[in-house]
Amino acid sequence: VPVAQVIRETGQASSLVLAVPPGLAGAFAYRPGQFLTIRVPLPGGGSVARCYSLCSCPVAGEPLTFTVKAMTGGYASNWLAGQVTPGTVLDLLPPAGTFTPPSLDADFLLLAGGSGITPVMSILRSALAAGTGRIDLVYANADDRSVIFATRLRELTAAEPERLVVVHWLDALSGPPGPAVLRELCRPYAGFDAYVCGPDPFMAVSRQALRELGVPAQR
Repeated sequence: VPVAQVIRETGQASSLVLAVPPGLAGAFAYRPGQFLTIRVPLPGGGSVARCYSLCSCPVAGEPLTFTVKAMTGGYASNWLAGQVTPGTVLDLLPPAGTFTPPSLDADFLLLAGGSGITPVMSILRSALAAGTGRIDLVYANADDRSVIFATRLRELTAAEPERLVVVHWLDALSGPPGPAVLRELCRPYAGFDAYVCGPDPFMAVSRQALRELGVPAQR
């Protein structure tokens, strides 16, 4: 599948917009929160496979778009962020994954850390576009320069102030969020359906905070 556009999101992160051929449109239909598996060539031959979540909004008919954050020592992420340009053809599998809401009409509590915002953004935008519920996003980053989709989130909050609340947490100002902090940030929304994505330490403290709030495992 060819890349149609590369959008620089931050100093480390870029979004790659795909131009899926019409004959593959059915195979590449996707749901909010799903991911693509990309084949990344190795310098000496062969390849590795890596998964990247889609950030685009399927209910708006947007082309498949995934976001890559170049990580120190991460060969695949640096290859995708540094070598791929419009016209590059990527070898990939169709969308997959179960990190996707059964209904967009639910109330959503979304917790994202760093590039974990990617599938969360797809869920958030799809719920705003086609759902009826309220959405609270708690988004943790190292600093304000690391916030992927910062402008888009401001625009969405301004457009839907009655439905969308976005809380930014910056480690540079307050240190990494612990379970007690996340528990209090999430308390008003403990009855919502929770979706969590981010680095392992963020996932762990988020799960702990939700458990302490009594959020059942199925939510």
